Amino acid sequence: MQCCGRVAVLHPLVAVTHGWQFKETLQRSPERSGWKHEGQSMWNSGRVVLLLGSFIWRRCHTSRRTSCRSAPPVAFVGGVPPEMESEEVQKHLQQYGSCRVVKRCRGYLYVRFQEAQDLVAAVGAKHLVGGRDLTVEVAKAKKKQWYCEIDPDYPPRIRRLMDGVVHIQNMLSMAMQINIAKQVISLSSARAGFYTPRFEDRAMRLRMFCLGRHWDTQTHSYSDVRSDCDGRPVLAMPSNLKELVEGILSDLKQKCQPMAHKAHFPPMEPDTCIVNWYSTSGSLGVHQDLDESEQSIAAGIPVISISLGSSARFLYHPDHPDIPKDSDGCDGCDAISPRSALLRSGDIFIFGQEARRLRHGIAKVFPRTCPKKLVEVIETDGEGEAGRLNLTFRQTR
Repeated sequence: MQCCGRVAVLHPLVAVTHGWQFKETLQRSPERSGWKHEGQSMWNSGRVVLLLGSFIWRRCHTSRRTSCRSAPPVAFVGGVPPEMESEEVQKHLQQYGSCRVVKRCRGYLYVRFQEAQDLVAAVGAKHLVGGRDLTVEVAKAKKKQWYCEIDPDYPPRIRRLMDGVVHIQNMLSMAMQINIAKQVISLSSARAGFYTPRFEDRAMRLRMFCLGRHWDTQTHSYSDVRSDCDGRPVLAMPSNLKELVEGILSDLKQKCQPMAHKAHFPPMEPDTCIVNWYSTSGSLGVHQDLDESEQSIAAGIPVISISLGSSARFLYHPDHPDIPKDSDGCDGCDAISPRSALLRSGDIFIFGQEARRLRHGIAKVFPRTCPKKLVEVIETDGEGEAGRLNLTFRQTR
């Protein structure tokens, strides 16, 4: 059997064939292998040779397939103006070796070379194409870093409801929702916590408090004190909530690469968070968020809303000249046919860009829809039903 071992090392196909033939011989005539015990030992050795040869054969073919699949080297080409054709850049780089453009993005593109040494030669040279200096570097695989914690069993779902309007589901894990809810409820217990605001001399069907800057429901302006309530200073916005907003926009940009031009929003530095608590009988009339600065609105900087607790029916529709600008109800909305979306706990609703003047409101909060793990965290109404927390982030300046 030592001979068989050498054959297995030298060539796997010979080892497989030899082992299989030895097995067949023992099956046909065990007496030819000598006495019984020796035949059984040789039978076992033959099985080892067969398995060993098969293993080596698979390893050889696997390594060949892997080497064939190794991706050719890719170059990152930066500084490409929009008016420059991809073919022009490709033709310039082909002087270093066979290559082709594999991806074009705004301001840069990726070029795949056939040989690694051609890429090295291109990286070490200067590139002047159409009077523009281009940078050529080895493309590096960028590992995506996610800010939001996602439940593995529930993959995120991103719905583009219209240009500039995005509804995100399953991006915030239940653990993350609980932590945010606990933090907000803890902040609301301060002296500058929840109160019932008034709009046009009538009590709104919700409770509210602000972080960062206060929104005055009477003067429709922002200030550093609760000017329409008790005059107390506004609570500071925790840094982790600011990071949450930046993380949501970053994660959205990474997940929406195929439709980045439709779901990408301008950079945002949130300075205000309006926290609303709705009972199961609460609601909010259709309105527009136009009290932020003209610069913020004109730039399309988004408004980001996070829902926690009970589900709600959210109404929205684009701005329309036939609807009065100061309308706080649904009067005049029937002719426009408002759309709606069901916002569950953990859902994120974003509107900005051309939809920054979106009209929106809460039509209904549904009882017995709060996740069980949040029931003990979210404040309940008079009937013992867990309400709905809504955090709305915006850049007012």
